[in-house]
Amino acid sequence: MAANNGNFVTFLHATETAFYFEELDKDGFLYKSDFQKWIKSKDNKFLILNESAEFQCQNLSIQEQEYYPENKPHVCVYKNSDKMGKMGVILYTCKDQKKVVLCCSDKLEIHPVEMDISHDIAEKAHKALFYLERITEGCYLLESSLYPSMFLAFEPDSNNQTLNKVILRRKKYDEVDETCYVTMS
Repeated sequence: MAANNGNFVTFLHATETAFYFEELDKDGFLYKSDFQKWIKSKDNKFLILNESAEFQCQNLSIQEQEYYPENKPHVCVYKNSDKMGKMGVILYTCKDQKKVVLCCSDKLEIHPVEMDISHDIAEKAHKALFYLERITEGCYLLESSLYPSMFLAFEPDSNNQTLNKVILRRKKYDEVDETCYVTMS
């Protein structure tokens, strides 16, 4: 059976007044899957972890994409019970056999954090967890679970115009802000 958010649920049992389904009454997130995708800004710059261990967006040639597959971020998908129609995701890459996760800081900034990926996140909000919302085919928004209405975004680096900084940006739900759009391939 499918719940109203399109996710399948398992029927457990029924009483005279209620039906019971597995996991519908749980808050939090459970691990579902993990895959690798290139994550790009609207101007086709690729999200990578640079040599200084900072997340940034930069141009990558086809050869660089093929030669450095370890730069391709992982998208860890979670089943959630909170936001209808949105998946919980964690973005990370590997460096020196350790997972480096894209996280929100208390200063509303994005920073890398070495951590193990949990298969069960009990909280409704977590510094590494974003809600993935599909806008069009291949185009998404990533909303911070910790800071509602704050979205992963890219802005030009004032020191180097070939790079984009990865930031959190406040955006109203009905507002169009292409700096917050990401594509995955």
